[in-house]
Formats: sequence, structure tokens, C-alpha cells
Amino acid sequence: MEGTSQTLPYTIRFVGLLVSHSLGRNPKFMATALDLGRELIRRRISLAYGGGNVGLQGAVASTVFTNGGLFRGFIPGYIATRRVYNPTYGVEHTISSNYYKYFEMNHAVEAFIILPGGVDTMEGLFTLISWASKGLHNRPIGLLNIDGYFNNLLKFLDDAVRQNFMASSQRKLFISSFFVDELLDKLEFAKAFPGPGVSYDEFVNPGRVDLELHL
Repeated sequence: MEGTSQTLPYTIRFVGLLVSHSLGRNPKFMATALDLGRELIRRRISLAYGGGNVGLQGAVASTVFTNGGLFRGFIPGYIATRRVYNPTYGVEHTISSNYYKYFEMNHAVEAFIILPGGVDTMEGLFTLISWASKGLHNRPIGLLNIDGYFNNLLKFLDDAVRQNFMASSQRKLFISSFFVDELLDKLEFAKAFPGPGVSYDEFVNPGRVDLELHL
């Protein structure tokens, strides 16, 4: 998909990545992970991730590494001592738990990207969303919805709002796209325009509303 129709200020220089140490079964997961790594390099965005070099996480990190990008790995000590995920690319920071992994990454990055994963990935996502909803950070959080992997999650969140279990302001913290470049554009937009005002769709299609009014 093409990028935005207007020029976004490139305010994001460091992103945090939450994704599985598994490759999954869908080949689109790996292909898109490699595309993400290449797009981070193209935009000169550095990477913070959970360490190791396996699975979809390793695919993104290895692409950044082999193309000369900069990144940092944050890995819990109980995992680092077992070396179950093989050596970490770049600088490795050993921390005490997953909670502190999210805490340290949050201080290092300007946005987060979530790729398909399981329980650990969801733990990180909802921890970050919970912190954001309480005003503890303002980093935009993007779901790379590869082949609709997060569709059921997004439907669950919409229903939680309808059932009054989640505020609409919390729901808006979830930014999603099927496409790498569009997701990064949306994160750039959210970083550049954090408050209420023009929407991303209005920004990329400034004549859309007027056109519809004159049909």
C-alpha cells in the first residue's frame, strides 16, 4: 500500500517490538516480518526487542542487523541464563522479568509495534495499553494485522466498548493496519498529533469529506 498523501514529520527514531519467538504456520508472517525489518532500515528507525534470534522476532532483528541498523535487546534473566533463544543481536540488556522488559523498552522507544504471537505477546500488549490508559506513557501502539490475525481481538475490544467494559478512549489506543508502511505512517501520525483533532484518514485523504458531500 502507498504511504500517506501528505508528508509526515518523521518523529519516530526507535520502536519497540513485541512478537513471538515462533515462526507460526502462515508464511505471510515471516514475509511481513522481513518487510518490517527492511522498512525500519529504509526509515532509519532503530529497534528494541526481546532478545534472541529465533522466530518472527529474530526475523525482524536479523534483517535490521544485516543491513547495519541499530538495536537493543531486553531479555529476562531466567531466559538469558538458559540461552533457549540463542544470542541476541546488538546490545543485550538482562532484566529481571517481562514486566521490567516492557518498562525498560518503554523508556527507550517512541512507539511500539505488535506482530502475531501468543500469550507472552498479548501480556506485553495489554500491559502497555493499561499503562497508556492510566497516563503512564504516551507511546503509540500499533498492531501489524498480518492476514487478519488480530481481527478477533479487535472485534473483542469493540464488543467490550459496547458492553461498557472498556472506554472508547482506551479502544482508540489500539492502532492497526494490514500493511507495514501504513502502520508506520499511522504511528508517525499518532506521535506527531497526539491530541484530538484531525484523523489519520482525513490527513491522508483531505478531500474525501467534501467529495462525499457533493455526490
